[in-house]
Amino acid sequence: MIQIASIIVFIIGVIVFILVVKKQKNEEEYYDRFYFIVSKHDTISEYLSLSNKLKNVFSNIRQKVYFFNEQHLSHTQFHELVKNAGYHNNEQSTLFYLSAVAIYLILLMILTGKVILGGSSFILFPVCSVIYYIALKMYLERRHKKEILNFRSNFVYFLDLMSTCIKTGMTLTASVDSITPLLSRFSPLLAHSIFNFSNTIKYASLEEACDRLYQDVPLMEVQEFNSTVKNSAQFGAGMHVSLQTLSQEIRQFHFIETEEKIGAVNAKMGIPLILFIMFPIIVEIILPGLLRSMQNLSLDMIS
Repeated sequence: MIQIASIIVFIIGVIVFILVVKKQKNEEEYYDRFYFIVSKHDTISEYLSLSNKLKNVFSNIRQKVYFFNEQHLSHTQFHELVKNAGYHNNEQSTLFYLSAVAIYLILLMILTGKVILGGSSFILFPVCSVIYYIALKMYLERRHKKEILNFRSNFVYFLDLMSTCIKTGMTLTASVDSITPLLSRFSPLLAHSIFNFSNTIKYASLEEACDRLYQDVPLMEVQEFNSTVKNSAQFGAGMHVSLQTLSQEIRQFHFIETEEKIGAVNAKMGIPLILFIMFPIIVEIILPGLLRSMQNLSLDMIS
């Protein structure tokens, strides 16, 4: 009797399971058709292909990481370092976090395989995690330095473009708006900072925009640019001439910096030149005469 009851319950469970699966499949087909209508695919088979499903899974993961980044990571010190390295908006930083986590998971899988095979110990996990974190920070800091150098070298071109736009009769806001789309070709940091500068001028004030620009990129060139713009707006000075003069001064300053770097390289090369070139030449000049005199001295002693 118990066996018959268990068989009946099992059959009922199988039937319920089949009905639930069929219902879920119908719902999935309904949602697939709806999403196919609003998608950009030509056929439903193309929409239901494996590659498209993988893209949808990746986009869902990316969206979840984006929301997690926006809610929990956007105010951390590490996220500030990520932004300074060139990943300015949340979409770029989300892709960076996904790539970093994927590389870390691959590293953990390799370490797990080594531990299972008996070639390593569990202490490798914390050690490699710390090394990976330090390497990640070093990569971000190096990228940040590269962004700063790129910003400094291209800031003078921004001043030239802005001076030309103002000379044609455009206002400060209009000239910045027309230049900003072109700056991403030269420097992403420059384009992002000038974009924020333009938005702050529109929705706040010029003084707040200058202060925010200097907070984003605390460089001497930015400080001089802020002073020039504020003085021109306050005292009515010609901004076109002021920006041209500032551009020439920054170019001269960069030229002087380059000369100083070349001079520092020459000073550093002085000791290696003395050790590896000057001393061998002196020895090569003195040694034949010294050997000849020693030979004559030995002949005199023999005689």
